[in-house]
Amino acid sequence: MRRYKVPLRRVIFIGVEGVSDRAFVTFLQNCCDEKGLHLHLNVGLGHGGDSVSVVEEAARYLNRHFERRDISDKLVMLDSDRIRQDKQAGRDAQSVASKENLELIFLHPNLEGLLLRLHEGHGNRRIGNNAEAELRKVWPEYSKQLTADQLSQRFALSDLQRAARYDTELKRLLKILGL
Repeated sequence: MRRYKVPLRRVIFIGVEGVSDRAFVTFLQNCCDEKGLHLHLNVGLGHGGDSVSVVEEAARYLNRHFERRDISDKLVMLDSDRIRQDKQAGRDAQSVASKENLELIFLHPNLEGLLLRLHEGHGNRRIGNNAEAELRKVWPEYSKQLTADQLSQRFALSDLQRAARYDTELKRLLKILGL
């Protein structure tokens, strides 16, 4: 009887701030599965706060749950619209991420802005200060308690790829994932 060795999935850790961000990562996992990629996205859910708090929580989660060698990539998704305010308060997420060997992925200006750009015809749209209000104009049912199923019903991998043409951070994330 022959035994076949099943290759281990490549594990990518993604630290996030909240529930909607976690749903987005689960949506990304679904896209990876549909494409047949042999990887697992492990999400570390933060508890809000500023960007440094999210990075610190991601580092604590990794230290509690994994041996660092088990993770091929260690990412943290952050809203870019908070970075300036955090730096003015003396809180630099990039320096903390560097010390913890975490790579930052910035959502421009935030998750709602990214979701808006996933809609057909909005890929290169400039987003103002209130991305959530702008998103609700094209997606009135949007809720901060977003689920991966809601994202999967509304968007596909092709929407991510189209938006990535105009968003270097999204393009970089998709490249890391192999999408």
